[in-house]
Amino acid sequence: MNHNDIIKSIRRNANIGLYGSIAVVLVAIIFYFSPFHVSYQSPEVARWMLISGSILAVLAVAMELMMIRRTAPRLRQLDDFDAQLQGYRSYIANLYPSVLSIVIIECVLMVLMSDTALLMVTILLVLMLFLAYPNMYKMKNDLGLSNEQMTSLFGDQYIADPVEAEPADANDSEPEIEDTHKE
Repeated sequence: MNHNDIIKSIRRNANIGLYGSIAVVLVAIIFYFSPFHVSYQSPEVARWMLISGSILAVLAVAMELMMIRRTAPRLRQLDDFDAQLQGYRSYIANLYPSVLSIVIIECVLMVLMSDTALLMVTILLVLMLFLAYPNMYKMKNDLGLSNEQMTSLFGDQYIADPVEAEPADANDSEPEIEDTHKE
C-alpha cells in the first residue's frame, strides 16, 4: 500500500470516529431536550441502564488509555518504516471506530433512561479522542520519525524542527580561566 493511501486511511478513520462521536452526542442532547422526547422506563430498568452504562464507560476509558499508552512505544521500536505506518493505521482503525460505537451505546442509554447522568462520561470519551487525534506532529512523536521521513510523507506541509548544534567535545565547551589573583 502506498504511503499516501495509509495517511488518508489514518485521517479518514480518525475523522469518522471523532466527528461521528461529536455528532452522536449533539443529536442525543438535542433529542433529549426536545419536546417530542418521551421515555417510559421503570425506575429499576433505568437504574440498571445507568449501572451498565457507567461500567461500559469506565471500561472504555480504561481501554482507550491503555491502547494509547502501549501502542506508541511498541510502534517506535519497530525498525521498518512501512511496518510502523501499518501498525499506526491499524491502531487508529481500532481505536476510533470502537470508541464511536461505545459513544453511540452510551447516547442510546442516555436517551432511553431520560437522564443525563451518562453525558459526562460520554463527553470524556469524545475529549480523549480529541487528545489522541493523529495530526502529523503527533504521528512524528508517536512513531519517532526523522525529519526526512516526515518530509517524504507530508512533503511541503511538514515544517522541520531546527537542529541545534552540539559542542564537539564537552571539555572544549568551557574556556579555561587563569588565576590572576596573587596573594
